[in-house]
Amino acid sequence: MLVLTRRQGEYVLVYPSNIDSKMTVAELFRDGPIEIHVGSINKNQVRLNIKAPGELTILRNELAQEPAKQTATA
Repeated sequence: MLVLTRRQGEYVLVYPSNIDSKMTVAELFRDGPIEIHVGSINKNQVRLNIKAPGELTILRNELAQEPAKQTATA
């Protein structure tokens, strides 16, 4: 289980990684659905507990934007 803390305006990306492009949605979720639980809420933060199949990548938005920043500065 992955635990992330998010503030207002922040988000999480969930997408398939390293899978066969012919894989169906049913095959992708054969081990069950993605579960997202609110662990706690503290002022302007929420703690999310995420359980998902290993074929999915779960990434905080600021990490997804890093390669674009590095390309812009190069």
